[in-house]
Amino acid sequence: MSSSLLSGVSQADLLRRVGSIEQVGGATRLRFAEGPARDMEMVQVETGAGLAFQILPDRGMGIGRATLCGVPLCWVSAVGDVAPWFYEPSGAAWLRTFGGGLLTSCGLTNLGAETRVDGIEVGLHGRLSHLPARNVSVSRDWVNGVHHVAVSGTVLDYCVMGPALEVKRTYSVTLGENVIHIHDEITNRGARPEPLFLLYHFNFGYPLFSETAELSIPSSIGVEARNPAYADEVADWRRFSAPTPGALERVFFHRLAAEQETAVIRLENTVGSHRLTMRMEFPTQAMTHLVQWKMMAEREYVLGLEPGTCFVSGRDDTLQRGDVKTLAAGATKVVDVAVAFALEPSMS
Repeated sequence: MSSSLLSGVSQADLLRRVGSIEQVGGATRLRFAEGPARDMEMVQVETGAGLAFQILPDRGMGIGRATLCGVPLCWVSAVGDVAPWFYEPSGAAWLRTFGGGLLTSCGLTNLGAETRVDGIEVGLHGRLSHLPARNVSVSRDWVNGVHHVAVSGTVLDYCVMGPALEVKRTYSVTLGENVIHIHDEITNRGARPEPLFLLYHFNFGYPLFSETAELSIPSSIGVEARNPAYADEVADWRRFSAPTPGALERVFFHRLAAEQETAVIRLENTVGSHRLTMRMEFPTQAMTHLVQWKMMAEREYVLGLEPGTCFVSGRDDTLQRGDVKTLAAGATKVVDVAVAFALEPSMS
C-alpha cells in the first residue's frame, strides 16, 4: 500500500542531492496563529511520498487534516480547528468542538452518551480528545539507510479519588512511504481496576468518500444498527448516497472475528483518473469492536470507521451488558494501528 518515489535511492545518494532531509520530508512543530485554535500546537508531518498530516498534541494526540498528493483524505467539520480550552463537558456539547480530522481519540472513561463517573459528569465520548499531551517529542533518525520520523506524547485522564488512565502514543512514518503507524500504550495508574473505553474515531471525507466509494470489512462477522428503528437498513451498511438535505446519521456496530489476528478495513474510490485507497489494520484481540458512522447529510458528509474496545452505547449501558474489558491496576494495554494510503492511475 505504500507508494515510494524514493525506492532504490540510497541514503548516501539522497544526502548528496539535498541540502537538508527536510527538503524531502520530516516533521515540523508549529502553532496556530488565530481564531479558536490560536496557540494550539500542531506537528506537520510529510513522508516525502505525498502523504501529509497534522498531529494535534493539545487535542489528545489526534490527527487533524490529512492529504495525499494534495488530495484531501478526511472530513473537516464546520467547527474546524478548536483549542481544548473551549471544551464543554456537559451532555453532547463535545460536538461544539469536534473538528473531525483524520483521527479523533475518544475515551477513556466513556464512549457514547453522557454519564457520571464517581459522581462527576463525563460528556459524550469522554475527555480524551480535549486533553493536552505531556512529554511531546519529535525524533528523526536514520536506521539501516532508512529515514524514520516519530512523534510521541502522553495524555493523562486522571481524577483525584477516581480513574487514573493514561495513553502514551507514538506516530511513526518512514520517509518515502504513505503509511501512518500508531503505537499506543494505555496504562492504569490507579489503585483499582478500571473498564477501558477507547475509540479511534477515524473520519473519512470527500473525495476519498462519496457515493461511489467501496468499503470492505472482511473481519466483520455480524452487523447491527445502534438504533433499532433503522434495523431494516443494516443490509445497506456498505452502500452510500450523494449528500442529501436533512439526512440523519446511521450508526452500525460490527463484531469482529476474534480468531483473526488482524482486522483489515479497506476504503477506495475513483478520483479523476486515479484510484485512491485507504487500508487500515489493527489487532482484533485489542480492538474487538468496530463502529461505522454513516452520515450522508450535506456538509456533514462523512464516513466514520472507528475501532474500539466497545461500542458507543454509553458507559452505563456498556457496563450493564458486560461488553467492555477491564484494565487491572498497574496494567498496560498495547494497541498498534496502521493506516496506509495509495493514489495510483486507474486501470479503467
